[in-house]
This record gives sequence, C-alpha cells and structure tokens, in this order.
Amino acid sequence: MADPSASEPGPLTGRWRRVSDSDCARAYPAGLVIGPGSRYRAVGGADRGLPVWDVGTARMPDGTTLTMSTSSDELVSYRLDATADRFTVTTPDGCTLTYERED
Repeated sequence: MADPSASEPGPLTGRWRRVSDSDCARAYPAGLVIGPGSRYRAVGGADRGLPVWDVGTARMPDGTTLTMSTSSDELVSYRLDATADRFTVTTPDGCTLTYERED
C-alpha cells in the first residue's frame, strides 16, 4: 500500500468548483482551493449539512489515489481520475463527484 503522506497534490493545485449534483455529491463543498504544501480549504459549504471536507491535507500517494483529511480529521483515500481541468473522485461508499478547475 502506498504511503498517504508520500506526495503533494501538484496537478490538483488550484481553485476548483464542484459540478456534480447527485445527492451524495452535495455532502461535499461547492468549491476547493488546493495549495502547495498539501493543504486544502473548502470554498462555500455543502448543499446540505456539514461538508465532508472543510480544511486539511490533500495528498496524492500515486496517480490514481487522492487522500484527504475530512472534517472529522479522518484520513480517507479516494479513487482519482484527473486531467488538467477536471478531477473525479470515487468515495469508499461508491459516490462519484467531479470538480472543474476555476483558474
């Protein structure tokens, strides 16, 4: 298993907005800012309740995994499919959500 602290999320650095609108995707923030140093912060809230992600760490231990700290400080690994302007993660419970680059 890859070390979740292995690398910064270099290709994901920037501002992102959620484009998925499924019930499960609405538990995640409307936007993200992922910065250098493996830090992220939510922009806007979730469409319902406390967002799963608020502020914390984001790491890419390999090209197909994104590990994020959640609002409960748990580290969760997500299956990742990323291009320069869009990334999609699949949660451990099967929810798929997509973010598009804003900058």
